[in-house]
Amino acid sequence: MTLTTANDQPRQCGLKWPNAELREALERVDLFTLWLGRSIEACVRGDQSLEQWQSETFEVAARQRFLELGSALDRVCLSVLQSDDTHLAQEWYFKLQDGDADFGKLAPQSLGNSRDSGGHLGPLRIEELQAPLDRMVLRAQPGVIQPPLRIPNGRSIVLRLDSRLPAQWDDATSRELTLRLHRDWLTNTINTLLASDPRPESVCSLPLP
Repeated sequence: MTLTTANDQPRQCGLKWPNAELREALERVDLFTLWLGRSIEACVRGDQSLEQWQSETFEVAARQRFLELGSALDRVCLSVLQSDDTHLAQEWYFKLQDGDADFGKLAPQSLGNSRDSGGHLGPLRIEELQAPLDRMVLRAQPGVIQPPLRIPNGRSIVLRLDSRLPAQWDDATSRELTLRLHRDWLTNTINTLLASDPRPESVCSLPLP
């Protein structure tokens, strides 16, 4: 994506590609991609701080991304049990429904990250959950134990939504989404440059986002 001027010409800056010796030295210590990213950032931001450039460049798009993602940005806390045994997951569900056990008591039998936290998981954004778990959580009511759900890795999950905090457009969310957009743009720019394999010490044109 390029930003055009009033004359409809893409805004660009020139990045000098390193000589062969510098690139080889950086690649030996696995730092070439990091060096390239920092060089691109220095090139595009000019006299501005990186944070100021990021805000001016991506803030409008970040707002649009927030509107597109919607409820997927909500933060949730869950109680979760996982098992490779569908029958065991069903047994957990009935015990929880009948009040014969709680998530903390059953957690040592569970698989996954919640095993060592008494079955608790979060807070995390709904978008961080894999499908179809994300859709279940979007529909769930707090405090209601959900029937076992089979997920793509073959495990069965029993969960309860404990709390849900709707996403809000504030400074923290704006900054988070701005950084995401910046990282995506930077990664794509780096990959495009590497694929083009510029000649050593040549000047590469970088279209601005």
